[in-house]
Amino acid sequence: MGYKRASIISLIFITAFAVIMIFSVSTIQTNYQENQTKRVENAIKLAIVQCYALEGSYPPSVTYLSENYGIILNEEKYIYHYEVYVSNMMPVLSVIMKNNGDQ
Repeated sequence: MGYKRASIISLIFITAFAVIMIFSVSTIQTNYQENQTKRVENAIKLAIVQCYALEGSYPPSVTYLSENYGIILNEEKYIYHYEVYVSNMMPVLSVIMKNNGDQ
């Protein structure tokens, strides 16, 4: 009777540990992806400012930054939203990670 009870308790602890590990890995992965997206957005913003400093105007698109400032766009992984309202104001930029179901 004692052996069976110890086995059940061990099984409960192992199951609880596995569940905690799965949630921990999921949280770490989500945080990593959010940080990675923020780094991409910051790199593009730096290129936008660099373009303005060198050319006197903001770039017309993120494609322009890719072609002239070495920004590598991964359109399979990210959505780039870029809007220029007025030529002398910083454009609106947001980078969103696509959810492809395999992440």
